[in-house]
Amino acid sequence: MTVGPIGFIQLNQGPKDNYTRPAADPLFRSAASIYGSRVIGIILTGGGSDGTNGLIAVEQAGGLAIVQDPDEALDPNMPLSALLRDNPNLCLPLSKIPGVIIRLSPVSQANV
Repeated sequence: MTVGPIGFIQLNQGPKDNYTRPAADPLFRSAASIYGSRVIGIILTGGGSDGTNGLIAVEQAGGLAIVQDPDEALDPNMPLSALLRDNPNLCLPLSKIPGVIIRLSPVSQANV
């Protein structure tokens, strides 16, 4: 799964990434390459290390990297991988992540 040039999500049958398809890494990398600093990458609970390399790409493009606090994740492996291999901008409890997204959104709360 990737983001296409005009913002559509594209599903593909390419090789699996991190033993899965769809995977977070190609999604994050494609979003970072197209939208740069306007991307917010978020890694939540999950097994393995999927998303870590994509989150690094988001940060390198000037975007924001958020990781769920592994202490509250059902499966802490994906958040831990991101924290160990990267220095994400924020590590937050799940309940705090929506507020960050809303505050950073260009859509005003009055229009929501």
